Amino acid sequence: MKGPLRLLRSGKISGMERLGTIYEWFESSIYLVIEEVSFQGKKGAILCYYNPPVHQVGNPALDAYLEGLDRVYGRKEDLQFFMMVSANDPVHAGGDLKESLEKLDKTLAMKKEKERAGASTEEIDELYTWADSRLKKGVALHGKMRKLAQHLRTVAVCGGGTRFGGSAEIPLMSDYIVGDSRSGMCFSEAMIGLLPGWSGVARAIVKAGPRNARAMAMTGKEVKADKLKAIGIYNVVVDISLPFPRMQRAGDPKADKASYAEALEKHDEETGMILIPGALEIATGDETRIPLVEEPAALALEAEISEEVERRKDPEKYAHLWGKPLKEVGDEIGKLGRPLAPQSVEALSALIGSYDRSGFDEQDFVQKEAEADARLYRDPRFRAGLKATLEQKVANYKEAS
Repeated sequence: MKGPLRLLRSGKISGMERLGTIYEWFESSIYLVIEEVSFQGKKGAILCYYNPPVHQVGNPALDAYLEGLDRVYGRKEDLQFFMMVSANDPVHAGGDLKESLEKLDKTLAMKKEKERAGASTEEIDELYTWADSRLKKGVALHGKMRKLAQHLRTVAVCGGGTRFGGSAEIPLMSDYIVGDSRSGMCFSEAMIGLLPGWSGVARAIVKAGPRNARAMAMTGKEVKADKLKAIGIYNVVVDISLPFPRMQRAGDPKADKASYAEALEKHDEETGMILIPGALEIATGDETRIPLVEEPAALALEAEISEEVERRKDPEKYAHLWGKPLKEVGDEIGKLGRPLAPQSVEALSALIGSYDRSGFDEQDFVQKEAEADARLYRDPRFRAGLKATLEQKVANYKEAS
């Protein structure tokens, strides 16, 4: 067994006793398992998710999350906390963009056929049910997590490196987050043509305020652990001095890959031995002593965010770079910033602009977020951003507009 489950079942975590398995789902090397444990006299459940090498969250995994949370909720009277952990690897992706492109291309081909045949708008819209279904699962996951949080203390562990998209949004659904000092979060969707549709904007607003949510979602910049704590998203940052393993090039690709996998496993366990005990203390200790930020720091001034977004959403500023590999134009992209999808900027402006602190209903806002994201899947410019991201090239957001 690899990943976080191996550590939880090893008996190496001092003071933690494994009591049994509440739920388990396996698909090849991917798994989602929820273990019942006790720590300092309190019972809880720990969800372990593992999907190497970049820990994407596919539809089967979403189904497992939903089923697993239902099992935990059924045990809410017996448990006092719920934790989520995953591997401590350098990158944690969101959705599978390659799979999305394949589905989108099939959808667009079928759309042309239906349009030629005179199909109704409703019939054509039904072609996008694959996107709608995924968004509905993300919204349902948020709902189940927040429902569970009414009964149990919910804690997420963000170990390892940067979390993109859904891999950032899922831990944000918890009440408290323990972060690896090397970690970060990145709402990269606006550089693809979407928005964080699984409650990412809503949860960022709840934890860090609307200005910081706007900075994260509309610029697509990575926010590192120290700033995530300063703005209220992380509650605790644990200093991890271990370096991330690197792939060695010794001339035998197969041996190099095996050696790298072994190094990742060792690194994962060493990191987990530092992070998980700290997270268990947050999950079971005096809740009034958990660090909270009363007044979140600002990632940027409103004027700075507006100026940057205005510059990066104009496709014409990137006309001389369209289609070029990002590696080749790194210096210029470093100055300009990656292009933002104009349709994403427009949708995010409307969504965040609708935030009303006095009448804020988180579940309602999350639903609006998902509906806005669903419309973006249907935008003809989405394919341009998706393809450019996969190919690591400069997107042309005038394409198909």
